[in-house]
Amino acid sequence: MVRTYLKTFGRMFKRHFTRLISILLMVLVSVGFTAGIGMATDKINDSIAEYHEARNVSDMILLNDEGSFTDDDIAALETQFGAENVQTGGMLEFEVKDGKATVNDTELTFTNVPDGIVRVYLFDEAADPSKVTQNLFEDVTHYETSAAGDDAITVYAERATEQLEGYEEAQTFTLSTTIAYGAMSIDVTQNYVLGGTVRNPLHMAVRDDPSYTDDPASDDEDDMLDLTTIFYVFGDLLHLEIETPFGEILQTISAAEMRNQVYLTLPDAGSLFGFGYDGALDDAEAAVASLGLSVSPQVLTMHENYSYESFKEYGGKIEGIGYVLMVVFLLVTILVVLSTMTRLLDEERGQIACLMTLGYSPASIIVKYLLFALVGTLIGGVGAYFAGLGLARIIYINFEWNYALPPYSSNVTMTFYLITFAVILISTLIATAVAGFKLTREHPATLLRPKTPKAGKTVFLERIPFIWNRLSFKYKSTMRNVLRFFVRFLMTVVSVAFSTALVLAGLAVLDCCLFQDIGGAAMIAVAIIVLVFAALLNFVVIYTLTNINISERERELATLMVLGYYDNEVAGYIYREIYITSLIGILFGLPLGCLLCLFIFNVMGFGSIPGINWFVWVLAPILSVIFTVLVTLMLRRKITKIDMNNSLKAIE
Repeated sequence: MVRTYLKTFGRMFKRHFTRLISILLMVLVSVGFTAGIGMATDKINDSIAEYHEARNVSDMILLNDEGSFTDDDIAALETQFGAENVQTGGMLEFEVKDGKATVNDTELTFTNVPDGIVRVYLFDEAADPSKVTQNLFEDVTHYETSAAGDDAITVYAERATEQLEGYEEAQTFTLSTTIAYGAMSIDVTQNYVLGGTVRNPLHMAVRDDPSYTDDPASDDEDDMLDLTTIFYVFGDLLHLEIETPFGEILQTISAAEMRNQVYLTLPDAGSLFGFGYDGALDDAEAAVASLGLSVSPQVLTMHENYSYESFKEYGGKIEGIGYVLMVVFLLVTILVVLSTMTRLLDEERGQIACLMTLGYSPASIIVKYLLFALVGTLIGGVGAYFAGLGLARIIYINFEWNYALPPYSSNVTMTFYLITFAVILISTLIATAVAGFKLTREHPATLLRPKTPKAGKTVFLERIPFIWNRLSFKYKSTMRNVLRFFVRFLMTVVSVAFSTALVLAGLAVLDCCLFQDIGGAAMIAVAIIVLVFAALLNFVVIYTLTNINISERERELATLMVLGYYDNEVAGYIYREIYITSLIGILFGLPLGCLLCLFIFNVMGFGSIPGINWFVWVLAPILSVIFTVLVTLMLRRKITKIDMNNSLKAIE
């Protein structure tokens, strides 16, 4: 008995191998996509958090807009937070236009400094980036600067800026101004030399951060992203030798004299943006307010850091897209997989009846089909996990267009993967079990008899004699066949409609990124991934449902062959139904895709339905039609090679 059971099990796998592959591909595409999108979001958050800890990034920056912090202020902060968690520094920010800028009511002239907002960070330590204890610099390079002269002050440039490519090693910059000395005006000049480059973990954005001098209420992105140059000065900011009628005067201004920033790390705050982190920030801000400092400083947290927050925001948008599309991918996959398994059980009525007459219990019979579904789903699920890992890495790498990326996190994140895979697996097994128990409750003799063919139905076109009377017999039979199997028709229409909607959504997002310049390179990568996987799902859906349709109707097609129909006529008998059903699904997919786009645009915070270019609405249905045609071409051989003898001898 066991041997007989195993033989029937093996034959089922061999006979329905194509269906097994269809289940595998459906799970691979849908779970792989949603897992990849979800993993990308988790990897972004984990990478930021790990980078924040590894580089000892400040959790809070206190900015004094009125001048410098006093020694008493610094002492109070060190007592409250620990001296090792407090670092002082300075920051100047000014706008250069046509080589001129005004700083503290003094007009300055610069050479080799590009126009735009310039930010200069000042540090108390000696002229060495390695002495910085917070926001640890990386990718530090040092240039030979001896040719610049002893009077030149060494500065470092931020590596992540777009303007860095325009600088040369040991390039010199000149600051000149006129100062009042008594009744006289004296021209003075200070030389600076580019001594190297650094990468500050606070500045991951390639386009730099928004200017602190911009109006915070401004919504104009061009105004907020005009910071062009970042310099770092260690030690002295100026040491001018001024010749006066009364002799030579050396005027030196150190970074300590412009100490308007304090960097604080909160070692007990926990993981960046994790549970409890915001509460720790609130507690620290309240502690600063209670110290009675000489000024009420502006408090900047990691939420005000453009690089970190925008990077995390991108991750949130990707996650939102993943949640919206996950529902659609799961719905389509579950529909098609359930259709595959229920139709397989229906085709195996005779096998089930034979096993029942041999004494097999309903449970042992159903287990065979559960195992079939489980094998296909598990193999597809394993492949989907690795596909998701690859997709997450691709999405992350594409952020290099906008950010100097932190190291890719090695944390294993499986939330999206487990959710989507579990939903598909459980749904498939439950539906298979229900359909199996329904069949095994029938008497074996009933299962061995052919099912009563479904009666033809009057279609709505028959109520329009002007059209119906002009149709040939083959088109009349096609229209009736389409609606005769209404459940099959409805499932195909719904599946094609949703897969078409996904293709439209992918094209719409790509259109926003490419032609409306919204979203950046990382969103372009996501849009392309959505489009590719939606197209794959569309193709697999049409292929699977069409293949099942042909398998179920082999006896019918063999009869047409015996009656003398040519190959093209037999193929056309099926093709006409496929094209009509797919076309109806595509038409329903357009408004469904419009609704899906609304959800996605709402999640992303950009894009609109009226803003979608006209060719997107044309291209989406064209792609679905192309997939349908490709499927019919691929399955033509299966139709024309049907074994007439075996098909006609079969009971069903």
